[in-house]
Amino acid sequence: MKEIKLIRRYLIMKELNLNEIRSRINEIDDELVKLIEDRLNIVKEVALFKKNTGKKIFDEEREKEVVKKNLQKVKNKELNHYVEIILKDIMDSSKEYQKFKIGESKEYVNDLDFYGKKLGYTGVPGSYAYEVLINLIKNNKNINDKHLIEYNIINFNSHHDLVEAVSNNNIDIAILPIENSIVGEVRDSIDLINKKNIHIIGEVQHKIEHNLLGIKNSKIENIKRVYSHEQALMQCSEFLEKYPNWLKEKMNNTALSAKYIHEENNIENACIANLHTKEMYNLELLKDNINNQKENYTRFFIISNENIIIDGSEKISIVTSTDNKSGALMELLQILSNYNLNMVNLKSRPRISKPWEYYFYIDFEGNIKDKCVLKALEEIREKSNYLQILGNYKIYNLKI
Repeated sequence: MKEIKLIRRYLIMKELNLNEIRSRINEIDDELVKLIEDRLNIVKEVALFKKNTGKKIFDEEREKEVVKKNLQKVKNKELNHYVEIILKDIMDSSKEYQKFKIGESKEYVNDLDFYGKKLGYTGVPGSYAYEVLINLIKNNKNINDKHLIEYNIINFNSHHDLVEAVSNNNIDIAILPIENSIVGEVRDSIDLINKKNIHIIGEVQHKIEHNLLGIKNSKIENIKRVYSHEQALMQCSEFLEKYPNWLKEKMNNTALSAKYIHEENNIENACIANLHTKEMYNLELLKDNINNQKENYTRFFIISNENIIIDGSEKISIVTSTDNKSGALMELLQILSNYNLNMVNLKSRPRISKPWEYYFYIDFEGNIKDKCVLKALEEIREKSNYLQILGNYKIYNLKI
């Protein structure tokens, strides 16, 4: 009986000690919340400065320097790893807040302004992205015969390099493929938009017509290798299945594959590309329109380092995330329904820094000026743990 009393007394004392420890933790948490709030208020000033000066949000070298400097202040080096994780989480939250604050500042214009701007796309002349860019220029409201412009058009080898150039203000406006009607999303494009301080300012839905091209005087029976972008190879898979012995070689771009077989000048090589590349690189048409589906379209985003909204913008793209609990995403989507906003696209992508958590990319119809849109976005912001407005933009129906 005496032993039982001693055990009970020990447990009571232990509980008291635990309560004291928890009380100390609560006091520290109170201080932390105040300090984090103070830090985010300063971050808001940084965001406005970066917006006005055109500086990018993410400065990798600066971030490494901050982490290294603060780790040196940790007395118990056993804690370094955990302190580093916390520091990086704080900086990630700061970057997300900066993106949100920068996104609040908008400029309303009647159409894209190409005057004196640096324009970018992936691939080489003749690519589908190049076609879209040229057609945008031809159909632009701000251009007429009296308005002469020297276009500064720059091509890039990859989507990453293109988006990086926009983010760093080396390019003003760029064309980025985002989704194909047959094979789906261009995943690296979607992730890059969220990571960088860029804005979607327009969308073009461009009809895709793939053709099998070879060098001059070649014939289809000569072919042993086919070069193209992996999306084009997938979109023409039914045609390619008829030639199982052909090697399928992936390249960064369809037009680049046309340029490559032209330079190699090998009768055994073919590529999948559009007809403009046939003329541009003096190639032979071996088989036209080899898409799996005749109605084949690719969505291209027009991206910019400026957050402008063009007259006639009736589509909004956001990226958000929720707690990992039942019904959390449904609760966010219900907000759009409550305000009679039509969702036209929903995708999920993993959050690289947080395993098994996901971003949700949502497109819906509306204009940021509408009260119901503003109220819906405010509710989504309150009920989610992350919200970034990627753009409110116009869909261009171009005359090709």
